[in-house]
Amino acid sequence: MKTETIGMPARLPLEEISQFVLEEKSRVSGRFGEILVRSAFQPIYSLAHRRPVGFEALLRPYSEERLLSPLALFSTVKEDSESVMLDRLCRLVHVRNFLLQGDETSWIFLNINPKVTVVGRRYGEFFASLLEENCVAPHRVVVEILESQIQDEALLSDAVSYYKELGCLVAIDDFGSGESNFDRLWRIGPHIVKLDRSIISQAATNLKVRRVVPNLIKLIHETGSLALMEGVENEDEAMISMNSGADFVQGYYFARPAEMLSEASKGVAALLGICEKFKQVSVREQDQYQKELGPYIKAFEGMVRLLSASIDMKKASADFLQLARAERCFVLDNEGRQLGSSFVSDKTLCTEDPRFLPLHDAKDAIWLRRHYFRRAIAKPGEVQISRPYLSIASGNMCVTLSIALEGENARLVLCGDIFWDD
Repeated sequence: MKTETIGMPARLPLEEISQFVLEEKSRVSGRFGEILVRSAFQPIYSLAHRRPVGFEALLRPYSEERLLSPLALFSTVKEDSESVMLDRLCRLVHVRNFLLQGDETSWIFLNINPKVTVVGRRYGEFFASLLEENCVAPHRVVVEILESQIQDEALLSDAVSYYKELGCLVAIDDFGSGESNFDRLWRIGPHIVKLDRSIISQAATNLKVRRVVPNLIKLIHETGSLALMEGVENEDEAMISMNSGADFVQGYYFARPAEMLSEASKGVAALLGICEKFKQVSVREQDQYQKELGPYIKAFEGMVRLLSASIDMKKASADFLQLARAERCFVLDNEGRQLGSSFVSDKTLCTEDPRFLPLHDAKDAIWLRRHYFRRAIAKPGEVQISRPYLSIASGNMCVTLSIALEGENARLVLCGDIFWDD
């Protein structure tokens, strides 16, 4: 495969790159040596809007009408000048092909070769001219940067600042692979974080990863970025994306890359279908959740009545602690401090992990930060049900029932832990 670009100028402004652009019937191609560079666009869907809101421009190189791998093409490029030439040619071809299709609102996602991010400035200004000459508003462009491949923090920061100052949005691509880290997100402040395909793939087969993904998305949101789940290839992964709180999705389950943007409409049916299924599953899961917890809530309410009748805690908690998943009961004061030791079921005593022995005695522990405490205090007299969480007391996943009661001298919060294995 030959990719020579004889007579490559020392600078590569837009007018030089334009010489390698070929106008075809209804599309634009680029000539890079003997390789023909074309575009394909994969839609990016908003889960809230239930429609495509952007398109990632992807390279489709051809040699004598035979489709090549983009990686194979880039691997043959050795000189910095050729890398910059190919990267700029691709962006010009993508922008021109995007504009030909008359979409006036969607974003276009443009990938920037990490190497070009570092060395591109040596070859003259290009990107601003590309947008200006083609009448593309910068706010319609999302620049994708593979931050994990740029080791120089200053260069990465400069690149991000450059595109932001132009008015473009910046997306960090493949986050979660390689050396990606949140420290960089906090410093860079991208508008969008694209989570690497490996995250959704692992979440589909590993329950622990699946539990973590919503918290990962939440953390991304708290850094001020939107989250895009890449590589969604089947219904299970689409459902995980829905449940995770991701803002956008992209992948073969919804639509494959295509030359025409209109192909994105085919993915809307899949998107609407997964939204409806998610709604139905959520209702069923909530019903099942309530059904499984029903006996525990009933016994917990019985414990409340007994305590209100001045029955001591040991006797009042007996029926609750006899239930199969019940682990412990305890009482907190108005400031979240545990009053006395927990009352633990016989089953729990027999199965407690000795490695967590330093945590078994929770007398005087402060549970002020726990949601079950704060929710109970906010709504006294109502039984609160926590979401499953990891109990520091046992090292197990658990659900906690809680209720704020008026004691003789102050408000108390009664709590009951239930072992919860998804």
